[in-house]
Amino acid sequence: MRSFFRKIASFKNRLTRLNDEEPLTKLALAVIILLDLFVLSIVFGGLDDHTDQLTSPDEFFPYQCRQVFIQNDWTPANKTDRLQALVLTDYNNYSYRHDSPFEKARIAAMHPQCRMFYDKIRLIAENEDLKKLFIERQDVIGKKNELVRHYDRENEVYDTQLLENIADKDTGRLDSMSKAMQGRAKEIDRLNARIDDLNEKIGSDPLVADFLELIRPGDAVQRERLVDDLNSFERRYLFRELLWQMLFLLPLLAVFWIWHSKSIQKARTIQGLISAHLLVVAAIPVVLKVINVVTELIPYHFFKDLFDLLERLHIVALWHYGVIIATIGVAVLLVFIIQKKIFNRARLLEKRLIRGACFACGKILPEKTSAACPFCGEKQMHKCEACGNDTFISGKFCAGCGREQAM
Repeated sequence: MRSFFRKIASFKNRLTRLNDEEPLTKLALAVIILLDLFVLSIVFGGLDDHTDQLTSPDEFFPYQCRQVFIQNDWTPANKTDRLQALVLTDYNNYSYRHDSPFEKARIAAMHPQCRMFYDKIRLIAENEDLKKLFIERQDVIGKKNELVRHYDRENEVYDTQLLENIADKDTGRLDSMSKAMQGRAKEIDRLNARIDDLNEKIGSDPLVADFLELIRPGDAVQRERLVDDLNSFERRYLFRELLWQMLFLLPLLAVFWIWHSKSIQKARTIQGLISAHLLVVAAIPVVLKVINVVTELIPYHFFKDLFDLLERLHIVALWHYGVIIATIGVAVLLVFIIQKKIFNRARLLEKRLIRGACFACGKILPEKTSAACPFCGEKQMHKCEACGNDTFISGKFCAGCGREQAM
């Protein structure tokens, strides 16, 4: 264990020093940190691009498909509007960067139920007559909504003017506003009638009727089956994603590790410094991805079932006792690591010696070579067993001959 911590300390020193005799300048350290940040951003970017090649849960079971078959959010009142939004996806998103939801490879990767869902929408979108009806419906709804906004604003102004002009009985302007509003109301009624006509034409088409039959609300058994399929895919995806990410990260980590080992063996200090930093950079996403998978795999239902069991047995208090004990254990472990491994006594003595402080009480000595502390009385020097000269008690090596001292 001691040798392990020595290796960790040695590796940490390589991140900030070329060697014991040649510390790293702040400018050079800044350049290396910039390199670390740049490489880390490239690694995470490459990791995302590499992982995007997998079929994600959102691609396997798209949000619109979940709305229909799991959430049952498509109702008679909104189904035509939602179908229109999907059918006109490519029409309304004409940028060359737009990815069509009707690509055959994209649809082939979906759940069978979603595959049927998007296949039927694709057939509707490819039917030019139906597409024209949906485009006209979209335009008519847009015009109607604009008219409604104008009508509402004019109605507010009309009400205000009506109150202001009651006293002087000036009705000329009010009559003009009333006629304009009546004209807008008639136009809104005409547009509503046209929307109803378009809805009837769209709904009577065989392709649309076939689609609407598919999205009719299913029974609870079908819904549970789809939910189970989605949950099962999400669990498998976590492992596939981790494996896929490790295929990208581990070769990079191995290359940096080999480079660092060779640099240390051949005493290439600059290469050893840079490779040590890159080794840390490559290790960061590995650790983060493993932690992410572990935390994602903590089963929610396990804790839910556990609480249900404890409640049935009337021993819920055991859970709180366990949490208290676990928290105390973690706190004890953290204090031990901080106190004994990070800020241990040897390091504390070293820092006090550098500051010219008493190794016992920590107060600054009047002179760095004081034989004893004037504050607590502790001796600061003793005889070196090798050369017999006075040397610091808190020093790891003799100040006279350089021999290591027994601490």
